Amino acid sequence: MRVSRLADYLNKLEQTSKRLEITEILKNMIIELEQHEVDEAVYLSLGYLAAQFSPLQFNLAEKTMAKVLAKSFTTSETEVAKIYSKTGDLGNVALEINPNQKDSKTSVEELHSKLVGLANISGSGSQEKKINVASTILSSENKLSSKFITRIILGTVRLGFTELTVIDALAKFITDDNKKSKDIKEKIEAKYRIHPDIGLIAKNIKRSGIKGLDNIEMEVGIPVHAQKTQRLEDTAEIIEKMHNVWVEYKFDGTRVQLHLDRNRAVSEKSIDQQSLFEDPSGLPFVKTFTRNLEETTDQFPDLVEAAAKQIQAESVILDGEAIGFNKETGEYLPFQETMQRKRKHGIKEALDKIPLKYLIFDLLYLDGKSLVGLPLTERRQLLERIVKPGSTIEIANHLETSDEEELSNFSKLALEKGLEGIVAKKPDSPYEAGARNFTWVKLKKSKEQILSDTVECVVLGYYFGRGVRANFGIGGFLVGVWDEKTLKYKTLTKVGTGLKDEDWKELKKKADKLKIKQRPSNADISTKFDCDVWTEPSLVVELAADEISKSSEHSAGYALRFPRLVKFRDDKGAKDTTSIEEIEAIYKIQKSRM
Repeated sequence: MRVSRLADYLNKLEQTSKRLEITEILKNMIIELEQHEVDEAVYLSLGYLAAQFSPLQFNLAEKTMAKVLAKSFTTSETEVAKIYSKTGDLGNVALEINPNQKDSKTSVEELHSKLVGLANISGSGSQEKKINVASTILSSENKLSSKFITRIILGTVRLGFTELTVIDALAKFITDDNKKSKDIKEKIEAKYRIHPDIGLIAKNIKRSGIKGLDNIEMEVGIPVHAQKTQRLEDTAEIIEKMHNVWVEYKFDGTRVQLHLDRNRAVSEKSIDQQSLFEDPSGLPFVKTFTRNLEETTDQFPDLVEAAAKQIQAESVILDGEAIGFNKETGEYLPFQETMQRKRKHGIKEALDKIPLKYLIFDLLYLDGKSLVGLPLTERRQLLERIVKPGSTIEIANHLETSDEEELSNFSKLALEKGLEGIVAKKPDSPYEAGARNFTWVKLKKSKEQILSDTVECVVLGYYFGRGVRANFGIGGFLVGVWDEKTLKYKTLTKVGTGLKDEDWKELKKKADKLKIKQRPSNADISTKFDCDVWTEPSLVVELAADEISKSSEHSAGYALRFPRLVKFRDDKGAKDTTSIEEIEAIYKIQKSRM
């Protein structure tokens, strides 16, 4: 298939938001594609170069991409910026300034190869090399193709479908019989949950139909979709619905899936990571992934080293929670501090400052065999056999009970310890990869403990809208509160959700009247939160949130979790915001209720 033909399909997908129509378009695309290019076309349509968990990325910022477009189509960066300010989408800029109407002869396979080459450019002068290579790729394609290639490079394809929609299309590709299609879809999805490479699955199905799934299995180094939790209101409801439960503490850390294989060659580690080990050559193959399938191995060298020492098995896939702790007191650290460990640079400094505990609560794979079909009790017995005592990796404690009072006391104890709550599980349940059923249920806090106070903040700037918000020209905003002690505004949170379309439009209209060229001089703002557009501190908004947490990144020292707009407070002056002292008081009340 030629690139221009793929662009036609992507354009059709962009024109509709109806799931059935999207599925039909994808099915027809799969039919038209050759077997050898199906995986690459599927990846590109989703905006990837490989499976979602692959670390292969372009790392080209919008400003750099603007230079690429100017170079590709012999126009000025000023003109590119002018059009971009109107459209909010560099893909549409490419569509407008590319004069080429003629289709190229480039195939999907050739384009994919060129884009992989672009992503792999690194080292000294890599940005300039990337600009040259990217402009060569774009300049040879027609208007529509250049639009989507630009978005692929920027990671802004967003055509309104996911891998699950591709699974629907693959089921329809195999059969149009609705009943059979539903059964086939479930089989494909089950494979995808344990081996989430939709390109590989599509290629195998194109070649062999449903039998193409037979040789796709769970594999060390390929993340498994994490099982998710349902919510119930209280411990009484948990016992009523689940009867006998296996209950564990819910830690406020980051979900980590750890893969180890002692018989597999270790790929070259980053220079940053190598410097952290006395003998990196003696380590086995280890990878870690987030619940979103993102590889984080380089960020957790302490977990890699601990796994090599404490896990007594040839190969495993473990599910657990990594959480920072205070070396002096042993207390677990707030979520915001643990998240400082997720970084690309300064890993050693972060490791020394924020050591981790890895609390394992499940074993999915052991010595070449998948265990997800076994009951939780059996998986736990096997887990206890292979984890050697140590300072980093521990098996999460649990209680098995059918008594509501005992469960309630366990829940209260979790909150007294400063933990998030509890997770109740059915002891006889399998591990349901990617599912959210009532075999795992979380209970964090009672209704009255959710943050009830609203917080009044001042808008300090906003971020450009992308995708569906391009029409608004705004996709998020930064807020702060006035600190009387330092006579500065302190940042408290970024807000990107919880607004209706009319709210976004109103916010931009108000903020644009307050535009300034540089960040407010009387505001304490980390460069991490640099805005696309700065505003004079004047516009006050009232926000609700799930809770307040401590933060080492926001200058207020606190942050709002899941903030959302309640209303604009035109009656409030910029220095009439909620004070830091008030926020601290709300935080203490919140903690006392836990």
